[in-house]
Amino acid sequence: MGLLRAHEVAHSIFDVDYPRLWASGKRAVIFDLDNTLGERRASKLDPNVRKLLDDLRDRGFRVGVLTNRRWRSVESLVAELGPDMPLIRMAHKPSRKGYATLLGRLGVSAAEAVMIGDRTLTDVFGANRCGIHSIRVSGFSS
Repeated sequence: MGLLRAHEVAHSIFDVDYPRLWASGKRAVIFDLDNTLGERRASKLDPNVRKLLDDLRDRGFRVGVLTNRRWRSVESLVAELGPDMPLIRMAHKPSRKGYATLLGRLGVSAAEAVMIGDRTLTDVFGANRCGIHSIRVSGFSS
């Protein structure tokens, strides 16, 4: 049962205490896409999300996106995120492979990373089984 329990719960990505995470040694934030960074199947990011991602990088966090979405449905978001934002699509979460690949691209260990997502069986379970601190959000809200 422990692998299905998030280390933390927050209402949305905007309610996470990022300064506390940094102080505890976390150096990377991995986000799920649907119902986390935006509405399900959104083709554009809310401006507040883009600002949050930029703020996190300005604080020193490495930021990436891990999604089970297929390529065609994320093309416009990839362009919006920019070429410097690591993104793994069709990650087959909760498989460990996508998490490991993204950790490598971000240049951090599992202990230095946080996964933020809305789904217990993909985001939380996948992160926990990889040794990544998990935060489950209720869903997207700006």
